[in-house]
Amino acid sequence: MSLEELATTILNDSALPKCFWVDAVSTTCYVMNHVLIHPILKKSPYELLNGRKPNVSHLKVFGCKCYILNNGKESLGKFDAKSDKGIFLGYSLNSHA
Repeated sequence: MSLEELATTILNDSALPKCFWVDAVSTTCYVMNHVLIHPILKKSPYELLNGRKPNVSHLKVFGCKCYILNNGKESLGKFDAKSDKGIFLGYSLNSHA
């Protein structure tokens, strides 16, 4: 399967607009590098590069509902919501947030 086919599949499954195709391709590439195993070497690309098995406990479903924590960036009142609703669109390359 190609990156394009997998990205199309997760984009259609999430029922998001097609304008999020860049996020779908990025997420597909990230997941393939962490999960896909080469049949000959029996290792993932991440394992070949870093020499250890990847931690996959943080993987989430593309397009699922998520909550973004307001960690002091806005002045919140006592009864204001501590988080905002959002839609998960992929993984950051710079942080684990």
